[in-house]
Amino acid sequence: MPTNPANARIMLKEGRAGVIKRTPFAIQLLYDTTEHVQPVTVGMDDGGINIGIAAVSDGKVLFQQELVLRSDIKSRLDTRRQYRRSRRYRKTRYRKSRSLNRKQSIPTCKVCGGNAPSSKVICRKCMDIVGGVHQKYSGIKKNEFRIPPSIKAKKDAIARVVRQIPLSISTIVLEDVYFDFQAMENPDISGERYQHGDLLYHKNFKQACLVRDKFKCRVCGVESSLQCHHVKPRTKGGTDKLSNLMTLCELCHDRHHKEGIKLPMQKSSFYISATHVQQGKNYLQVELSRIAPLRTTFGYITSYYRNKAGIEKSHVNDAVIIADKEAFPLDWQIQTKHVQSRKRSLHEATARRGRKTPNQTQQRNNKNVFTLKGFNRWDTVQYKGNVGFVSGFTGGSSCRIVDIEGNYIKNPKKKYTQVSLRDVSRIHGNKTIISQYANSSPTFAIAQEGDSLAES
Repeated sequence: MPTNPANARIMLKEGRAGVIKRTPFAIQLLYDTTEHVQPVTVGMDDGGINIGIAAVSDGKVLFQQELVLRSDIKSRLDTRRQYRRSRRYRKTRYRKSRSLNRKQSIPTCKVCGGNAPSSKVICRKCMDIVGGVHQKYSGIKKNEFRIPPSIKAKKDAIARVVRQIPLSISTIVLEDVYFDFQAMENPDISGERYQHGDLLYHKNFKQACLVRDKFKCRVCGVESSLQCHHVKPRTKGGTDKLSNLMTLCELCHDRHHKEGIKLPMQKSSFYISATHVQQGKNYLQVELSRIAPLRTTFGYITSYYRNKAGIEKSHVNDAVIIADKEAFPLDWQIQTKHVQSRKRSLHEATARRGRKTPNQTQQRNNKNVFTLKGFNRWDTVQYKGNVGFVSGFTGGSSCRIVDIEGNYIKNPKKKYTQVSLRDVSRIHGNKTIISQYANSSPTFAIAQEGDSLAES
């Protein structure tokens, strides 16, 4: 639970606690204590690639974090698939085709040994014989979450970050989707709509319009003072359908009605980020419910309370409002990024046999160096007063260091990006997640806030 930085410093000096996490800075007591903890609510804004996470207790934000997920998993899987297929055809072109050997895609019937339907344990023929369910395998459950591996990797990364929060989480509040598809299809839906009133219900359509137009004015591109314009006015029979809504700023909206400025062509509805959130939301909800009790909310409700409080839109600010509608965000945050743990190279894309000139320099065994002189890839290191991460090694005694944004940290007097390992000091290791404080240093931010994180 949160404690004063001075108390944490004294406990570390006296040996009563040890450091277990640096971002955020957390210590663990080395003696038995009581189990009295404060209730902590974690709010999450799942945006497909950028995820906002915030922890709030008694109306006070303990910490806030923005997670950037990988967006190259799909392309790398496709590349690996292409390499494997080309190698299989090149080396074993006369081998009998084995396209039906994937266990997850085509299971084997446990009764007769034939092919069974997807996510089943017995085939349809055997099920008809035994009346639908075979007694021997009646207790086996089918696979409920069959999602693409790229989306599954994203959801696993989110759950892993939540598990690493050094706080006793009592409740997790997840923003289900940006807008309520069911309410858009059924305007007479009951329940929460009547609890919040018609004004909040219409925010659902506005949020959908803003997401489609990427929170920018369709005329000038401004990202502030946005309004939803009805292409066909409601006084003339216009509706609240997305095809009749367009995002405009307050100035362009006023000029259109007074001066008649020309508007661009209407966009078709395209929600790639919302689609990714929808595909893996059930899997993510199950994984999060294993950590703490989970409840969900909608994005248009978050937008309503954020605008009501006058808070700027961001994934972290949305996460704070999701956790507690009365809380106010901090002026610092933790920037976290999901990275590839190891560089993998199956083989060369162009076969040696097909090259015009022999390849005498590139050897597979000498590539993909993961460890060098006590340093590992993605270790948090310090070089000339700057903190960064090892992105790779070059030669036998050099490496490249990048910050959380991917910019190289190098010697300002040199043009090349390599730095010598003799001038680099290791802070701690990382695997698939790297984190760094943003907007201020961790010591200044924690001292200014008056709280640090300590886990008992």
